[in-house]
Amino acid sequence: MSKQVLVLSTKNDSVSIIAEAILTRYLPEFTISSAGTKPSQNVNKEIKQALIKDGVWSDKLTPKHIDRVMNSDYDMVIILSDEAAQKCPDFTEETVIIQIDYDESEYSNNFKLERLIKTIKMELIPITRNQFS
Repeated sequence: MSKQVLVLSTKNDSVSIIAEAILTRYLPEFTISSAGTKPSQNVNKEIKQALIKDGVWSDKLTPKHIDRVMNSDYDMVIILSDEAAQKCPDFTEETVIIQIDYDESEYSNNFKLERLIKTIKMELIPITRNQFS
């Protein structure tokens, strides 16, 4: 059975969507989900375009409330904002929880957005892979 990983943010319309897309693409041996504590209605348009350009976009990427994804026992939860950490539900003692704060204003222009995508690739892929190797 594959390891279950949840990426949690506040709005689930930008950084956590990027993380879900990247981890799903580059770590197919894991089951990746994302959610927000106060999710937006839609994925940020600039984020979607950047993920299409990067080749990791999927129409399955949609903002979801944390309550919609709590039907799984997660092996790892990656929290991407202080606000999400404060409203994060309790997980089992076996769940590995890490927090890495990313500046959500990074998608304000294409250069910063491309740099954010590269940073997430360089940080979250090895963190996730190494946790279970």
